[in-house]
Amino acid sequence: MPPQPIDCRFPAAVQELWTELSTEVTWIHGRWIIYRRLFGTNKERVDLLNESAGTVSWILQDLLLNDVQLSISKLADPADDRNRRNLSLRRLQTDLRSAGEVALANNLEHRLTRFEVSCSQIRHRRNKWIAHTDLGTQLAARAVPLSGPSRAEIEAALAALREALDCVEMHYTGTRIAYEHFVMRSDGEHLLMELGRAHRYRRLVADGTIPKDDLGRPFPKGV
Repeated sequence: MPPQPIDCRFPAAVQELWTELSTEVTWIHGRWIIYRRLFGTNKERVDLLNESAGTVSWILQDLLLNDVQLSISKLADPADDRNRRNLSLRRLQTDLRSAGEVALANNLEHRLTRFEVSCSQIRHRRNKWIAHTDLGTQLAARAVPLSGPSRAEIEAALAALREALDCVEMHYTGTRIAYEHFVMRSDGEHLLMELGRAHRYRRLVADGTIPKDDLGRPFPKGV
Protein backbone atom coordinates (compact mmCIF):
# COMPACT_ATOMS: atom_id res chain seq x y z
CA MET A 1 0.00 0.00 0.00
CA PRO A 2 1.56 3.36 -1.00
CA PRO A 3 2.08 6.00 1.71
CA GLN A 4 -1.01 8.14 2.25
CA PRO A 5 -0.72 11.94 2.04
CA ILE A 6 -0.81 13.84 5.32
CA ASP A 7 -3.89 16.06 5.77
CA CYS A 8 -2.62 19.44 7.01
CA ARG A 9 -6.09 20.51 8.13
CA PHE A 10 -5.50 18.46 11.27
CA PRO A 11 -3.22 19.62 14.12
CA ALA A 12 0.40 18.74 13.43
CA ALA A 13 0.47 16.56 16.56
CA VAL A 14 -2.14 14.16 15.15
CA GLN A 15 -1.65 14.40 11.38
CA GLU A 16 0.34 11.17 11.02
CA LEU A 17 -1.79 9.31 13.55
CA TRP A 18 -5.00 10.37 11.81
CA THR A 19 -3.68 9.29 8.41
CA GLU A 20 -2.74 5.86 9.72
CA LEU A 21 -6.06 5.43 11.53
CA SER A 22 -8.13 6.52 8.55
CA THR A 23 -6.19 4.23 6.21
CA GLU A 24 -6.57 1.29 8.59
CA VAL A 25 -10.32 1.86 8.92
CA THR A 26 -10.64 2.10 5.14
CA TRP A 27 -9.04 -1.29 4.62
CA ILE A 28 -10.96 -2.94 7.45
CA HIS A 29 -14.08 -1.96 5.55
CA GLY A 30 -12.48 -3.18 2.32
CA ARG A 31 -11.87 -6.64 3.77
CA TRP A 32 -15.35 -6.72 5.28
CA ILE A 33 -16.90 -5.78 1.91
CA ILE A 34 -15.00 -8.65 0.30
CA TYR A 35 -16.19 -11.03 3.02
CA ARG A 36 -19.83 -9.98 2.62
CA ARG A 37 -19.80 -10.24 -1.15
CA LEU A 38 -18.22 -13.67 -1.10
CA PHE A 39 -19.95 -15.29 1.87
CA GLY A 40 -22.80 -13.04 2.98
CA THR A 41 -24.85 -12.34 -0.13
CA ASN A 42 -26.59 -15.54 -1.21
CA LYS A 43 -26.28 -19.33 -1.19
CA GLU A 44 -25.44 -19.47 -4.90
CA ARG A 45 -22.20 -17.60 -4.36
CA VAL A 46 -21.16 -19.86 -1.49
CA ASP A 47 -22.00 -22.93 -3.59
CA LEU A 48 -19.85 -21.61 -6.44
CA LEU A 49 -16.92 -21.03 -4.09
CA ASN A 50 -17.26 -24.48 -2.54
CA GLU A 51 -17.53 -26.15 -5.94
CA SER A 52 -14.48 -24.29 -7.26
CA ALA A 53 -12.18 -24.73 -4.25
CA GLY A 54 -14.02 -25.76 -1.10
CA THR A 55 -11.03 -26.01 1.24
CA VAL A 56 -9.51 -22.72 0.10
CA SER A 57 -12.94 -21.09 0.39
CA TRP A 58 -13.34 -22.31 3.98
CA ILE A 59 -9.86 -21.09 4.94
CA LEU A 60 -10.41 -17.71 3.25
CA GLN A 61 -13.73 -17.23 5.03
CA ASP A 62 -12.15 -17.99 8.40
CA LEU A 63 -9.11 -15.78 7.77
CA LEU A 64 -11.15 -12.78 6.63
CA LEU A 65 -13.54 -13.01 9.56
CA ASN A 66 -10.72 -13.34 12.09
CA ASP A 67 -8.71 -10.57 10.45
CA VAL A 68 -11.61 -8.11 10.59
CA GLN A 69 -12.24 -8.94 14.25
CA LEU A 70 -8.56 -8.62 15.11
CA SER A 71 -8.29 -5.27 13.32
CA ILE A 72 -11.38 -3.86 15.05
CA SER A 73 -10.08 -5.06 18.41
CA LYS A 74 -6.75 -3.30 17.99
CA LEU A 75 -8.48 0.01 17.35
CA ALA A 76 -10.28 -0.41 20.70
CA ASP A 77 -7.00 -0.90 22.60
CA PRO A 78 -5.86 1.66 25.21
CA ALA A 79 -3.66 4.58 24.18
CA ASP A 80 -0.60 2.90 25.72
CA ASP A 81 0.35 -0.63 26.57
CA ARG A 82 3.46 -1.18 28.68
CA ASN A 83 5.08 2.06 27.48
CA ARG A 84 4.18 1.29 23.86
CA ARG A 85 1.94 3.72 22.01
CA ASN A 86 -0.93 1.97 20.24
CA LEU A 87 -2.59 2.90 16.97
CA SER A 88 -6.03 3.18 18.53
CA LEU A 89 -8.92 5.58 19.01
CA ARG A 90 -7.93 6.18 22.62
CA ARG A 91 -4.48 7.23 21.39
CA LEU A 92 -6.18 9.72 19.06
CA GLN A 93 -8.24 11.10 21.92
CA THR A 94 -5.16 11.41 24.14
CA ASP A 95 -3.13 13.17 21.45
CA LEU A 96 -5.99 15.54 20.65
CA ARG A 97 -6.20 16.51 24.30
CA SER A 98 -2.43 17.02 24.44
CA ALA A 99 -2.67 19.25 21.35
CA GLY A 100 -5.13 21.51 23.16
CA GLU A 101 -8.26 20.12 21.48
CA VAL A 102 -9.89 19.41 24.84
CA ALA A 103 -13.49 20.02 23.74
CA LEU A 104 -13.16 17.66 20.77
CA ALA A 105 -11.45 15.01 22.92
CA ASN A 106 -14.28 15.25 25.45
CA ASN A 107 -16.86 15.09 22.68
CA LEU A 108 -15.32 11.82 21.53
CA GLU A 109 -15.76 10.13 24.90
CA HIS A 110 -19.30 8.76 24.57
CA ARG A 111 -18.59 7.70 20.99
CA LEU A 112 -15.51 5.78 22.05
CA THR A 113 -17.44 4.15 24.87
CA ARG A 114 -20.14 3.08 22.42
CA PHE A 115 -17.49 1.64 20.09
CA GLU A 116 -15.81 -0.28 22.92
CA VAL A 117 -19.15 -1.71 24.08
CA SER A 118 -20.11 -2.69 20.53
CA CYS A 119 -16.93 -4.71 20.06
CA SER A 120 -16.64 -6.19 23.56
CA GLN A 121 -17.43 -9.72 22.34
CA ILE A 122 -15.10 -9.28 19.39
CA ARG A 123 -12.29 -8.34 21.78
CA HIS A 124 -13.17 -11.34 23.94
CA ARG A 125 -12.71 -13.64 20.93
CA ARG A 126 -9.45 -11.86 20.06
CA ASN A 127 -8.10 -12.49 23.54
CA LYS A 128 -9.36 -16.06 23.86
CA TRP A 129 -8.69 -17.71 20.51
CA ILE A 130 -7.83 -15.38 17.60
CA ALA A 131 -4.66 -13.62 18.78
CA HIS A 132 -4.08 -15.91 21.78
CA THR A 133 -5.03 -19.51 22.44
CA ASP A 134 -6.61 -19.82 25.87
CA LEU A 135 -6.25 -23.50 26.80
CA GLY A 136 -9.47 -23.68 28.83
CA THR A 137 -11.45 -22.09 26.01
CA GLN A 138 -9.89 -24.41 23.45
CA LEU A 139 -10.63 -27.55 25.47
CA ALA A 140 -14.20 -26.43 26.19
CA ALA A 141 -14.72 -25.93 22.46
CA ARG A 142 -14.47 -29.70 21.99
CA ALA A 143 -17.74 -30.09 23.84
CA VAL A 144 -19.38 -26.82 22.78
CA PRO A 145 -18.10 -25.33 19.49
CA LEU A 146 -16.92 -21.74 19.67
CA SER A 147 -19.50 -19.34 18.30
CA GLY A 148 -18.34 -16.75 15.82
CA PRO A 149 -19.79 -13.27 15.35
CA SER A 150 -22.93 -12.54 13.40
CA ARG A 151 -22.71 -10.12 10.50
CA ALA A 152 -24.96 -7.78 12.50
CA GLU A 153 -22.39 -7.70 15.32
CA ILE A 154 -19.58 -6.74 12.96
CA GLU A 155 -21.77 -4.13 11.25
CA ALA A 156 -22.66 -2.57 14.61
CA ALA A 157 -19.00 -2.31 15.61
CA LEU A 158 -18.07 -0.76 12.26
CA ALA A 159 -20.94 1.73 12.50
CA ALA A 160 -19.74 2.83 15.95
CA LEU A 161 -16.18 3.06 14.62
CA ARG A 162 -17.30 5.28 11.74
CA GLU A 163 -19.27 7.52 14.10
CA ALA A 164 -16.15 8.18 16.17
CA LEU A 165 -14.01 9.00 13.14
CA ASP A 166 -16.77 11.12 11.60
CA CYS A 167 -16.80 13.27 14.74
CA VAL A 168 -13.15 14.21 14.18
CA GLU A 169 -13.38 14.43 10.39
CA MET A 170 -16.38 16.77 10.53
CA HIS A 171 -14.65 18.97 13.10
CA TYR A 172 -11.68 19.68 10.82
CA THR A 173 -13.00 19.28 7.27
CA GLY A 174 -16.79 19.61 7.47
CA THR A 175 -17.15 16.30 5.60
CA ARG A 176 -17.16 12.60 6.32
CA ILE A 177 -15.48 9.63 4.62
CA ALA A 178 -17.87 6.96 3.31
CA TYR A 179 -15.75 4.06 4.56
CA GLU A 180 -18.66 1.63 4.11
CA HIS A 181 -18.76 2.39 0.37
CA PHE A 182 -15.07 1.81 -0.30
CA VAL A 183 -14.58 0.83 -3.96
CA MET A 184 -11.75 -1.50 -4.98
CA ARG A 185 -10.62 -2.19 -8.51
CA SER A 186 -10.42 -5.93 -7.85
CA ASP A 187 -12.68 -7.33 -5.16
CA GLY A 188 -14.95 -10.27 -4.38
CA GLU A 189 -17.17 -9.52 -7.36
CA HIS A 190 -14.21 -9.93 -9.72
CA LEU A 191 -13.27 -13.25 -8.16
CA LEU A 192 -16.83 -14.55 -8.42
CA MET A 193 -17.01 -13.45 -12.06
CA GLU A 194 -13.88 -15.42 -12.91
CA LEU A 195 -15.09 -18.47 -11.00
CA GLY A 196 -18.44 -18.19 -12.80
CA ARG A 197 -16.67 -18.24 -16.14
CA ALA A 198 -14.67 -21.30 -15.07
CA HIS A 199 -17.92 -22.99 -13.96
CA ARG A 200 -19.51 -22.29 -17.35
CA TYR A 201 -16.41 -23.66 -19.09
CA ARG A 202 -16.65 -26.91 -17.12
CA ARG A 203 -20.30 -27.27 -18.13
CA LEU A 204 -19.48 -26.69 -21.80
CA VAL A 205 -16.79 -29.38 -21.57
CA ALA A 206 -19.21 -31.75 -19.82
CA ASP A 207 -21.90 -31.43 -22.52
CA GLY A 208 -19.36 -31.80 -25.34
CA THR A 209 -19.56 -28.24 -26.67
CA ILE A 210 -15.84 -27.81 -25.91
CA PRO A 211 -13.38 -30.73 -26.31
CA LYS A 212 -12.15 -32.24 -23.05
CA ASP A 213 -8.54 -31.66 -24.09
CA ASP A 214 -9.16 -28.01 -25.00
CA LEU A 215 -6.85 -26.56 -22.37
CA GLY A 216 -4.09 -28.98 -23.37
CA ARG A 217 -4.12 -27.89 -26.99
CA PRO A 218 -1.50 -25.35 -28.10
CA PHE A 219 -2.79 -21.87 -28.90
CA PRO A 220 -2.57 -20.79 -32.53
CA LYS A 221 0.43 -18.63 -33.35
CA GLY A 222 -0.14 -14.97 -32.69
CA VAL A 223 -2.68 -15.53 -29.86
